[in-house]
Amino acid sequence: MNPQFFHAPSWAVVALATVAVIVSTPVLAKGFSRRGKGVFYESNFLIQRAPQLVSLLNIAAIFVSTFTFNKHMNPPLATPVFTLTTGDPGALIAVSWLGVAIMVSGLVFMIGGWYSLGEAFSTDAELLDGQKVKDTGLLKFVMHPAYSGIIQSLVGASVAALSPISLGLSLFVVAPLWLNRAKYEEELLIKTFGDNYKDYAKKLKWRRLVPSFFPIGV
Repeated sequence: MNPQFFHAPSWAVVALATVAVIVSTPVLAKGFSRRGKGVFYESNFLIQRAPQLVSLLNIAAIFVSTFTFNKHMNPPLATPVFTLTTGDPGALIAVSWLGVAIMVSGLVFMIGGWYSLGEAFSTDAELLDGQKVKDTGLLKFVMHPAYSGIIQSLVGASVAALSPISLGLSLFVVAPLWLNRAKYEEELLIKTFGDNYKDYAKKLKWRRLVPSFFPIGV
């Protein structure tokens, strides 16, 4: 890799990822410490491990694209979708910066969602002892802010890396897996909290990934 062609949005992605690791380490450490200690634990692979493993695969694909730019600014995973017909490097940079902006939003939702859950946060899908319906922090705006943030972050980083393969993985594999896990958790919470959780979900228009103040979304 020639540093001359390691463009600014790539440095921004690296910087954001570094900051995210530092900021999220305390809450993740607590989440890992609670893992597997809930009053109910789901062992289904598609619910528990598949979203995490595919997200890691997505990160690896983004890493490859980000760190293998050639002198034409076309990483090997970037052609042909983001090789614009104009061939204008400035247009490619603009697309990359859009990805960085999406990634920033995603990291806010992801890390903010973990902190918003507080003592109810575990890295796995499970019901913790003493858990209650929470509607504070980012949970005021979307039902699953952390899952929304993971998807946004991976989509943004994929766009920043100009990688259609990574983007497709984010949108068509990672997102459905996290959405499936979100729906599973909702069923568990409805069984546990009944109308209290249903009322919370109705207040947010059952928006799992897109905040309720947007006119459309999932």
